[in-house]
Amino acid sequence: MLLDTYNNYLISEPEVTESWLSGASVAVIILVAFLALIALGLVILVLIANCKIFKKAGEAWWKGLIPLYNSWVETKITGLGWWWFLIFIIITGLFSYMEETNFVVYMALVLTSFNYNFNLAKKFGKTNGFAVFNTIFPVIGLPILAFGSAKYDKDAKVDENGIFSIKK
Repeated sequence: MLLDTYNNYLISEPEVTESWLSGASVAVIILVAFLALIALGLVILVLIANCKIFKKAGEAWWKGLIPLYNSWVETKITGLGWWWFLIFIIITGLFSYMEETNFVVYMALVLTSFNYNFNLAKKFGKTNGFAVFNTIFPVIGLPILAFGSAKYDKDAKVDENGIFSIKK
């Protein structure tokens, strides 16, 4: 009698688990699809903002769409030396291909990104605080530069080493 009850439990348990799991799976799929659409929308927003920033800076808008080339053009737009493009590519490559992300590499990537944003903010007449904000929240900062009233000033005084300039 006890064995029959145990066997019935084993037979009925998978049915309960399957019906619960299928409901949970649908919910997870819907959530993942929703989050993927939000992420896609944010990527498209940043791409459009990047193209608009390039256009404000006097470059062709399409240059903002081509990977690596857009970083090269951004180096020119920000007034940084050509070696910053090389440094950025090396650090990005290290960050992308390391199995365990090293804290030092991560901090180097953040500092390099801030260096770009520091000069970009200066070229658009923004403050150092905006450069920090744009480094942390580029999804908000780039559209502010792109669609806001900020004008690009190619003659704005920036150092080709950005935050790493050595003042004499």
